[in-house]
Amino acid sequence: MMRSFTTLVLLTACTGCSKTFSDRSLTFVSVPQAKAVIADEGGSWLKEARPNVWVDVRNPSKFTLGHIPGALNMPLRSVDTQWMRLEPYGAVVVYGNTWNDPLADALSKVLLEKGIKHVDTLSGGWDAWQEAGGEVARGKDPELFESEAVLDRRRRDR
Repeated sequence: MMRSFTTLVLLTACTGCSKTFSDRSLTFVSVPQAKAVIADEGGSWLKEARPNVWVDVRNPSKFTLGHIPGALNMPLRSVDTQWMRLEPYGAVVVYGNTWNDPLADALSKVLLEKGIKHVDTLSGGWDAWQEAGGEVARGKDPELFESEAVLDRRRRDR
């Protein structure tokens, strides 16, 4: 009996050590709000200004066909090898294809878990951006790299 109680206490203590994020942890912003977040570098005499960045969770082929200018492409499957690219930035605005995009929500939660302090999710994603008449850039993200495991899996799936 005492052994199972000790095990339960240890499991509870270890579970409490890691911070997990849920849908309630997410902050959703409209296109005008997101533009304001990106434009504000938040510098002060106490803190150095850091540029903010758009992060596109869509697959590289969709990103190449059209994305928000200046966005980084970070497909969810490669977040473990890509998230460090965000360290030089301040606020991050994540977007996916459309409204309630589960990939954008998931990426936002993962980035929060990785320690990125300011993560917003664009309500409506790429669709909302286009409906608002936002500029469109084309081409691939030259800094996107994927781990060998991801590349091997993609080769096998073909």
